[in-house]
Amino acid sequence: MLLIKFSKLNNFAYNSYLDCRDVIIQTIKRANIDIEYSCGFNPHELLFFSPPTSLGIESLCEYMYLITQFDNVDLFKERFNKYSPEGLKVDYVKLIDKKPNFYDLIDCAEYEIVVNKKLNLDFKNIKYVSDIDESINEKIYKLEITDNTIRCKIACGQKQNLKISTLLNSLKHIVNFKVIKITKIQLFKKNEDNFIDIDSLL
Repeated sequence: MLLIKFSKLNNFAYNSYLDCRDVIIQTIKRANIDIEYSCGFNPHELLFFSPPTSLGIESLCEYMYLITQFDNVDLFKERFNKYSPEGLKVDYVKLIDKKPNFYDLIDCAEYEIVVNKKLNLDFKNIKYVSDIDESINEKIYKLEITDNTIRCKIACGQKQNLKISTLLNSLKHIVNFKVIKITKIQLFKKNEDNFIDIDSLL
């Protein structure tokens, strides 16, 4: 069984979850790597993904695992990246013997948002946002602005979840801006006030 971390960048970020899945399956087949199939009347590839990133948002932290007898992690990465389309890239592969529960592990996502102008605001205190919408206050763990870049950690998981679009709409009540690019940087498990990179847990 293989665990794979991959990136979705540039135009590939505009592929839907299902389109992305189909492209990945075709890329694996072109790389001549066999995936095991489920049994029954409608067998399907045993390939499982972390919660999908919203359409149009780039991501450096997508995960999947697949059931396969192929166990050469370096060769998998080399072959996959050789045949993958522009914007889709495997960053690392590792052998695992236990199926990861992505939905149980992930509590927080970190985003970087580039906007069209310098924002002269200090968001070290998130009361700015809670004044607009108190329901999202507890779901924002970090919010910083430097020039034209917003960096934030927000709830992402089964326990709590905050859409990045909801946060940005709240901020636009305070200052007008246009979003140039959104990138999901990293995923975390939240342990009280500590954030554990899920790379270390998988």
